[in-house]
Amino acid sequence: MSRRKVSAIDLAGGTALALVAGFALLLLVAPSLIVIAVSFEPRGYIAFPPSGFSTRWYGQVLANRQLLDSIGVSVTTALWVTAITLLLGIPAAFASVRGTFAGKSAVNAFLLSPQMMPGMVIGIASLFFGAYFAFRASDQMLVLALSVFCLPFVIRIVMARLAGLDQRLDEASANLGAGALETFARVTVPQLGPAIIAAAAFTFIEAFDNVTVALFTSDVRGRPLAVELYYLVQYDNTPAIAAISAFEIALSFLVMIVIARTVGLDRIGRLS
Repeated sequence: MSRRKVSAIDLAGGTALALVAGFALLLLVAPSLIVIAVSFEPRGYIAFPPSGFSTRWYGQVLANRQLLDSIGVSVTTALWVTAITLLLGIPAAFASVRGTFAGKSAVNAFLLSPQMMPGMVIGIASLFFGAYFAFRASDQMLVLALSVFCLPFVIRIVMARLAGLDQRLDEASANLGAGALETFARVTVPQLGPAIIAAAAFTFIEAFDNVTVALFTSDVRGRPLAVELYYLVQYDNTPAIAAISAFEIALSFLVMIVIARTVGLDRIGRLS
C-alpha cells in the first residue's frame, strides 16, 4: 500500500474519530445548554426553544427566601462533608497504601463499599439507623450520611496519588532526622496537593447536588437545594426550576475552572 493511500486512510480515520467525539461531547453538553436556555423563557411555563429573553425567573429565585435558605443549607452541608471526608479519607488512604496490618484487604473493601451502593440504599439505611437510635432527620444526620457516601471518593483519589509517590523522599526525610509526623506533614502532604484539591472539589459538588441520600436524611424545616428542587419539580412548571438548575450548573463549572487553574484537569484525570 502506498504512502499516499495510508495517509488518506489515517486522515479519514482521524476525521471520523473527531466527528464521533464531537457528537458524544454534544450529547453531554446539550442538556445543560438547553436548561440554561429555558431559564430565560419569558412566559410562565417551560418551553424550548424560548420565545424571548428574560431574567425574571432569576429575580424570583433571588427573592424566594425558602430557596435562598435551601442554598445556604446545601453550601453549609457540602463544606462540612468536605472537611470530614478529607480528615478521615487522607489518613485512611495513607494506611491503605503504606500500612501493613492484618485484614488490610477487608478494611479497604469496607471503606470503599459505599461507592458500590446506590445513594438511595445509603439514604434508606441512614433513615433506619436514625430510627433505631432515636435520631430524627436533621442537618447533622444529613452530614453524617453524605460523609459516608462521599468518603470513598476521597480515599480512591488520594490512594491513586499516594501509589505514584516516590517513597525515597520519605526515607531521605527520615535520614535527615525528621519524625514520622513531620515527614508526613512537610513531605507527603505537599505532594498530595493535587489529589486533595480534586477530592475536595468532587466531594463538595456531590454533597451539594445529592438528592438520593438527602431525601431520606434532611430536616423538613431546612431542606437542601437538591431536595427543594425535587419537590418543586412536582408542583411547579415555571422556568424558575431551570434557573435554579442553571445555578447548579454554573457552580459545577466554576469548581472545574478552579481545578483547571490550580491543578490542571489532565492531572485530575490521571489521579482518578
